[in-house]
Amino acid sequence: MKVKRLLPALMLGLALSTAPAALSPAFAETPADTLVVADVIDDVITLDPHEVSEIGGVLTTNQVYQTLVSYDVNDPTQIFGVLAESWEVAEDGVTFTFHMNPDAKFASGNPVTAEDAEYSIRRIVKMNKRSAFIITQFGFTPENVDEWVKATDENTLVVKIAEPYAPSFLLYCLSSYASAIVEKAAVEEHVEGDDFGNAWLKNGVPSVGSGPYIVSRWDPKEAIVLERNDNFWGEPAPLQRIIIRHVGESATQRLLLEQGDIDIANKLTPDDHDALASNDEIKKLEGLSATIYYMGLNVRNEALGNDKFREAMKYLVDYQGIVDTISRGTMEVHQTMIPRGFLGATDYNPYSYDLEKAKALIEESGLETPVDLGVVVWNSPPYTDFAQAAQATMAPAGVNLNLEVVDGSQWLSRYRNADLDIWMGLWGPDYPDPHSNAKAFSVNVEDAPDGSEGLADRFGWDAGDLSPRTMEAVRELDTQKRQEMYEEIQKEHTDTSPFLYMFQELRAVGVRSNVEGIVLGTTFADDRYWNVTK
Repeated sequence: MKVKRLLPALMLGLALSTAPAALSPAFAETPADTLVVADVIDDVITLDPHEVSEIGGVLTTNQVYQTLVSYDVNDPTQIFGVLAESWEVAEDGVTFTFHMNPDAKFASGNPVTAEDAEYSIRRIVKMNKRSAFIITQFGFTPENVDEWVKATDENTLVVKIAEPYAPSFLLYCLSSYASAIVEKAAVEEHVEGDDFGNAWLKNGVPSVGSGPYIVSRWDPKEAIVLERNDNFWGEPAPLQRIIIRHVGESATQRLLLEQGDIDIANKLTPDDHDALASNDEIKKLEGLSATIYYMGLNVRNEALGNDKFREAMKYLVDYQGIVDTISRGTMEVHQTMIPRGFLGATDYNPYSYDLEKAKALIEESGLETPVDLGVVVWNSPPYTDFAQAAQATMAPAGVNLNLEVVDGSQWLSRYRNADLDIWMGLWGPDYPDPHSNAKAFSVNVEDAPDGSEGLADRFGWDAGDLSPRTMEAVRELDTQKRQEMYEEIQKEHTDTSPFLYMFQELRAVGVRSNVEGIVLGTTFADDRYWNVTK
């Protein structure tokens, strides 16, 4: 695929400059045909849509690739077709038939067919990368997926799953970033051995999707440049180009926004928002995000494997104090695994800062203080702010947090390899169903239908009967009963698990006042830029 137009030299410099804003010349405004977004994207390691799982990568691929179905971010119960025009569910509850949208076509100009959808789902399962669990949890394996996922003709895709679930559960998973449809012929031209074209596609260029943009350039830890897909089958994107710049410092994002060098600042602190409040050229977009911030405690560590000690730690964070000071307006206290706004959510927030109670629990634990623990922290707010606050309030109880501040790629690598005592991190749902979070935090590998490892296993925790009970909840078809099951599971999970839940994010994004049409997503990096105008 050829990029039809090269970046002007000025914009290429803007996209790839890593110099502090104060040392570079200020531009009066960004070009009228270009959206410039400042974010933290040093965690991106791939742009293959069936491998990507990092925040910046998912934000990018969501502008480039499309799925069979999607949902209204303002009302997730409203599911609608995208590359599939319609679908039916058989009485057996395990057979779904999708009818492809005859108007849809790839960036190459070729039509999107059921064979492309068949190939894409099979590719997800057979590659079995980090996000494959979103699909494989329905029982798909490399051995059965060719039989269970079939294009019966050019316009019809039949998908069979292992057992009945609420139909919306599969549809939500098929709306996820991990379920992107790629062009079969284009990918197969670049297969090396059994890699399904991954070595070629992970660089993102060229794009083989059907979305409103294509990737034209990716310079790791610097910038990702998207160009309008002139073969897009839907309403053409108003803007020619999107540039996502890596800007790690919130203060720098604010300065760039004030100068007009960027249009969107995704990582501003409350102080930055306060300072911008009187600037008529800038507005604040707000919304409820499903992102939850937590500390993952590796129970392989002797102290963290002690139930009483972990309980003590949950009383050593000043949750409300952090919300009122560090995070004012951008977080709310949230101490369970399912976010507010989802089925199954509950307002169970049992912990507050209580030094004396924590000391008593540590004494009950039989552990001698001080206890030294390493905490792996991304060198970006709010992670560093949260870690420093917890460090200060835990120290008086003899719990010493040694902060290991690293870049995004190291932060993810340490987490994925469980090479740490504590991880200061976040979890964003992959789809708007409670099972996205519940499976991750509660289901052990032996109870997962696809045998996949969740966060419980990653942090060395046996969830006991919470694991099979969580799987029972996702199989429950009665909505009210399912709600009650999740409420009960969450209370036990919050109190016994090695996950120290702290906050749910309240989105607050700084935007130039002339920018319209941004849709803030609720799930994992689901912001939508393709209808933006300036």
